[in-house]
Amino acid sequence: MTEPLVTAVVTTYDRPDNLREAVESVREQTYDPVELVVVDDHSPTPARDVLADVDLGSLAAHRVVRHERNRGANAARNTGIDAARGEYVAFLDDDDYWLPKKLARQVHAIEAGDCGVAYCGIRRVLPDAERIEIPDAVDDDMTKALLCANVVGSMSVALVETAVAERVPLDERFPCWADLEWFVNLSRETDFTRVPEPLVAYNCDSPGRLTEDFEKTERGYELFVAEFEPLAARYGDRFRRKFRAWAAFRAGKSAVHAGRYDRARELLSGAVRDYPYEPQFATYLLAALGGERTHELGRRVRALGS
Repeated sequence: MTEPLVTAVVTTYDRPDNLREAVESVREQTYDPVELVVVDDHSPTPARDVLADVDLGSLAAHRVVRHERNRGANAARNTGIDAARGEYVAFLDDDDYWLPKKLARQVHAIEAGDCGVAYCGIRRVLPDAERIEIPDAVDDDMTKALLCANVVGSMSVALVETAVAERVPLDERFPCWADLEWFVNLSRETDFTRVPEPLVAYNCDSPGRLTEDFEKTERGYELFVAEFEPLAARYGDRFRRKFRAWAAFRAGKSAVHAGRYDRARELLSGAVRDYPYEPQFATYLLAALGGERTHELGRRVRALGS
């Protein structure tokens, strides 16, 4: 029997060196057949020029779709879904890359599990080390789990049935937390299956990561709470408060790392107030109380314990 076609969607903006590595990791997949769709969100150096000398002849098909103006990552992903001809679609951010067996493992898992989404672990590439991260198994309600934490990971770890992705487009309002927003909505449409292997490499020192921009993080936080608090409330008022607390904690942690200590204290105090049962909420609040001084102390204590 012929294996189903997988569409690999690489979204890119102004990272020409990273883009080549990402695309080459698609070409090196052991799975066949794969089509490649590169969505260029109006990069200063067009992606078509960057990839002009990359041999893609082994792929089932390949093309570059360029936006006439910069529209943001989620619009680029939706363009990729619209262009996909495969039965499955998998996203790859231009500063990540896939390990060779990524698609093969996920297609097998998604078909064996009769579900619509497969996700995997990552190899986090740090400046002087690597760390393997495998997501914990979710044995209960995936939607409920995702409302409190991104138990799946980044966009680059997921393989999605294209028909499901077409029913659940990404919300282009989100400048940040778009992956989590999408996963919550996907979980309301289909089941997920986990591949407990590190099949994606995530470059932590890549310039321009959205996590470095706290204003975008805060906007994503506000949109996420507004969109999903009614859904969380269906699980009861205690869970609604837990949902709000976890969202505030994620935003507050980003504020700490961005040096926005006043805002961090507001967010983390709210997290502790809404759900005082999670110790790390209070730990981060303590780190934010004295600004840079207590934050640095917290970093040193954490380094000693690691």
